[in-house]
Amino acid sequence: MRPKVVELFNYMDATRASLVECARSMSQSFASIRPRSGEWSAAENLSHLALVEFNVVGLMGKMIAAAREQETAPDMSEHSFMNSLDKWRIPEPVTKLTAPDRIAPDAKKTVEESLESLSRTRAQLKTLIADNADIDLHAVKRAHPAIGEIDMYQWGLFVAQHEERHRKQMERALAEVTERAAECAPIV
Repeated sequence: MRPKVVELFNYMDATRASLVECARSMSQSFASIRPRSGEWSAAENLSHLALVEFNVVGLMGKMIAAAREQETAPDMSEHSFMNSLDKWRIPEPVTKLTAPDRIAPDAKKTVEESLESLSRTRAQLKTLIADNADIDLHAVKRAHPAIGEIDMYQWGLFVAQHEERHRKQMERALAEVTERAAECAPIV
């Protein structure tokens, strides 16, 4: 496998491991509680991530299939692209964005259902990238609604960075819900 793909997959694996650890360690009774009005619960953050990754896999599959039909040139670059999205600070939840309806979380989806979905789509995403790394995936581009045109490698990177952003939001939501619960608990 190409070094830049290995680098991407290592990052994707690291962010996923952190997300799964967060999801598995949280109180399931608190997972679906919103910390405050207008903010997602930890479970809703996971549901959103599952929807986003599912959509990105579909988008990338279509874009890469079209690129293959157009006989996109081979990829000759071995340069790392891991810092290519840094200016947008995707992993940092500093700016609140509103998700469009198509990727708004399903509040009824359980943590386990979201994790199972994420496991399936991550395998699909990695296979899609690995199986097509022979063509120039840097030349295959599609606009992201918030950050503009990015290539297929950057879409893979975006998924991992977006996941890191929402893991941090999950941790913050869980901390706030836990703190509120502690304040409401009777003193014995």
